[in-house]
Formats: sequence, C-alpha cells, structure tokens
Amino acid sequence: MSLFALREATRYFGPVQWGAITAALSWFVVFSYLGSPGVATLAMREVARPQADAGKVFGRALTATLVVSAAAALVAAAIGLAVYHGRNDVLTMVLILTLGIPFMGLFLTSGSVLAARGRSDVRAFLDLVSSVFLLVATVVVVHAHLHVRGYAVAYLGYLIAAGLGAVALAACFVRPRFQHLRTGLVQMLRASLPLGQFDVFAIVYARADSVMLFFISGNRAVALYGVAFQVATFLFSIPTLLSNALLPEFMSASADRRRFLARRAFDVILTAALPLPLFGVLFARPVVIWIAGGRYAAAGLLLAILTGAGALALLNGYLFQMAVFAGAEAGLWRAIATVTAVNLVANIVAVNLWSATGAASVMVLSEATGLVMYWRLYRAKMPSPLGRRYPLSVLVASAGLVGCCWIAHAGLGLGPGVGIGVLPRAAALVAAYLMLLYLVALVARRFSAHHRSEVV
Repeated sequence: MSLFALREATRYFGPVQWGAITAALSWFVVFSYLGSPGVATLAMREVARPQADAGKVFGRALTATLVVSAAAALVAAAIGLAVYHGRNDVLTMVLILTLGIPFMGLFLTSGSVLAARGRSDVRAFLDLVSSVFLLVATVVVVHAHLHVRGYAVAYLGYLIAAGLGAVALAACFVRPRFQHLRTGLVQMLRASLPLGQFDVFAIVYARADSVMLFFISGNRAVALYGVAFQVATFLFSIPTLLSNALLPEFMSASADRRRFLARRAFDVILTAALPLPLFGVLFARPVVIWIAGGRYAAAGLLLAILTGAGALALLNGYLFQMAVFAGAEAGLWRAIATVTAVNLVANIVAVNLWSATGAASVMVLSEATGLVMYWRLYRAKMPSPLGRRYPLSVLVASAGLVGCCWIAHAGLGLGPGVGIGVLPRAAALVAAYLMLLYLVALVARRFSAHHRSEVV
C-alpha cells in the first residue's frame, strides 16, 4: 500500500516538488520519534513480562507519549521557523505536519503494546489499514489536483486517523488504566530515558542525510534519495517485525530456550541478508522506474547502494533489538552514538562532494561500523547466535545464486526485466536460492551426523 501511495505521489508531483515534500517529511519524522522517546519500546518490554499489569503500563505509556510528543511538536515548529525561513512551501508543510506528531506517538505506542501481547496479527492489520489511509489521502490529493500544502493537510488527516485508530484497536486487547498516574508517569519517563537516547540517535542517523541534501544539493537530489530510501525502508523494518513476533515467548522463556530462539531468528535474518545486495544490483533501477517513473531513474543506483546498507541493517537491527529485550541497553548508548557520529561526519564530506550518491554510500559505512559495535556488545551480554553449519550453508548458497545470475544474465542474455517483468525473474532467483540453500544445508547436516557417528 505504501509503495502504491509513493507511486501516485512521485509521478504526480515530479522531482522538484517531491524534493520539498521529502524535506518536510524528514523533519516531521525526526521529531515524531522524539515525541515518544523510548516510551513505546519500554512499554513493549514491560507489557510482555510475565505477570505484568498491562493496563496500568499502557495507561502510563499513553500519557507519557502525549506529554512528550506535545512538547516535541512545539520544539519542531519553533526550530522549523528558523531553519526553513525563506522557504515558504517547506515551512508551511513543516508547521502543518507538526500537528501530527502526537498522533504518530500514539500509533507507535499502541502498536508496541499489541506486539507485546503476542498479537502481531492485529498489529499487521493495523499497519495495513494505516497504509490504506495513506493511499486514500494520496489519491485524493492527485485527483483533486492539490498543491504540496494540500498533500501536507491530507497527510495530517492520515496521521490523525492512524493514531486514533491504533489506540482504539489496542484498547480492545489491553484496556488502559490511569490510576496513580502522576507517580507512574514520572517513573516511566525516567525509565524510558535511556531508550529514548537510542531513538534520538537512530532517527538523526536515518534522516540527517535527507536534510543535508535539501540544503546542500537542492530539491532534485533529495527527491531521488527520498524515493530510494523509502523503498529501502522496508528492509530496515524487517528486524523489528521479527523481534516483535519473538518478544512474548522470549521474555518468559528459560535461558536455554532464549538461546535457541535467538539463534533460529538470526538464521532467518542471515538467510535474507546475504543474497540481498545481488537483488539490489539487478532490480533496483527497474523497481524505481516502475514506482516513480523515468524521471527518477537516477535513483536506481542509490537504491542499489542502500540495498547493500539494508543487508547490514538486517543484522544490526536484530542484534540491537535482542540486546534491548535482554536488558543490555546500557551498553548500546556508546555504540549508537559512535555510529551516528560516523554518519554525520562522513555525510558532511560525502554530500558536499558526491551529493545523493555520497549519502547512500555513507549509509553502508555507518551500518558496517554498527555491525562491529553491536556484535561486540551482543557477544558480551548474550551467547552468540551464530552457529557453524547454517551460516556456511547460506554463504555457499549465495555464491551459487551469483553463478545462477551469471548464467541467466550473461550466458543466456536475460536482462532483469522492466516494470512488472521484474517479478518473475526475481521470483525465479528466490526459488533457485531457496533450493540451493536447502540442498547445501541438507548435505551439511548429513555430513555433520556422519562425522559425529565416526567420533562415537
């Protein structure tokens, strides 16, 4: 649904106007995540604990979200007036979108509570419905021939509907209670502060490049980067979806069961991460043209680079989430601060020299830095999720997939496809990869069993 909304909007507005919209949305996203700093993550972890008073936690989390997000909206508007002074279209959109910051906070907190209660199916339904709201709002803008300010108003309507709908849906499973609110509110805000620091660093790390591009390179550069980044965002969200589904059982499991769950989930992440850059190289440009049109074709290279960053982000996001669930967030502060500092310093240089291509390349550098930091922290706090047999099987199957691609695209002369023609070729490669992975893993398993029998 989000990709269809992106397709409608980018084709209607064009690179110049979409660049202004991307700048305003990036500003909104930064402050919307600051509007519930750590509250959603803390609420998810606390509600998932055995014997937790879920209603009381939910009530406190909603109140804390509203208090902090209202303050974040005021700060976003005040700073936006200074930063975007003289850029009237972007400034107007920023001021309109700041009204949606509290509703975005409610959406994040309510969705986290649903995941914590083991209702990832309901959370998935919530995400789908909210995406439909966005698509409807975009279609209204396109068919009414509205300007960028009209898009901001429609986007605000989507935020209000999504936020209130999320609270109503979550209340069907966990009824919020507001007893002893003053004391509980202070306690929750204090407990969420360390997690809130991570949110601050993470969102600055993810969106600072778009803001820099807008001021340094202009509308077109940020529009191209925004299209590529919005498609790549799907990859960045996968670890959270997986760990959220894992959380309820993980919090109540024994130590041995936790090790098993951590390793099996890491196997799933590794399966997707290793061959992902190859799919980016082959299909990034056709996908961008299919979504946004030929005017955005240059974003294909950016998406290919961001796909490589996304492969690393799959591993990083999983390690980060599991460390939080295990209560090891104290050590995460230094790791994410280092990654953010590397990202900002490198972007200052790369954006000035290479514009959007530099920003995408810096994302790869930042994720590689993060992988080193998060892996060291994870190993210090939890047993290693990395086995021996399965990761090697994934590596061998990925190498086999590269060979299949060479045969198909070089030997047989088959291109990656155009538009919807990408799908059958991508599906064929996925099928070939899974078949190779199954065969390699089966051989490895039998070899390991034979070796053990010889030792015995």
